[in-house]
Amino acid sequence: MRFFSSLLAVVPAILAVQGSALVARQSGVGVGGTIVAPAAGSTIINGEPFPFQYNNNHVCQDGYSPIHVYLTATAPTAADVSSSGTIANALHYFGLYTIANFGLPPMNSPPPTFTAPALSYEGEFFLAVVETYLTCPPDGHTAYGLSSNPVEYQA
Repeated sequence: MRFFSSLLAVVPAILAVQGSALVARQSGVGVGGTIVAPAAGSTIINGEPFPFQYNNNHVCQDGYSPIHVYLTATAPTAADVSSSGTIANALHYFGLYTIANFGLPPMNSPPPTFTAPALSYEGEFFLAVVETYLTCPPDGHTAYGLSSNPVEYQA
């Protein structure tokens, strides 16, 4: 009986600590999938189509993997990704797409090509993808993966 009384006194303390750890858990930004095209160092030209292919990382084994695609002026870092999985300071936003996993039917798949946006300057920019990992174990949190390739932009 004394064991159960002691256990009843300890369990609330354990739950309180575990609960506070869950509340303190933040969405993290890790390594994303692979940008296959355009390859690092490729040239993209103002107004011209360029190939796009992304192999998702699929970390949390979701049925669908949402991705945001951007063009940025500098190599994006985890600090550039907001708590909602977006990059606020991008030069251009290509859109939100969904990659189907496990043979599920496609829903708003990324296109095989994008058109380079009209920018007034040239140089090295970065094609960036933020992949959203939904319902990650053990507690169903959301996390993000970040990938980028340097590209040469010509106006």
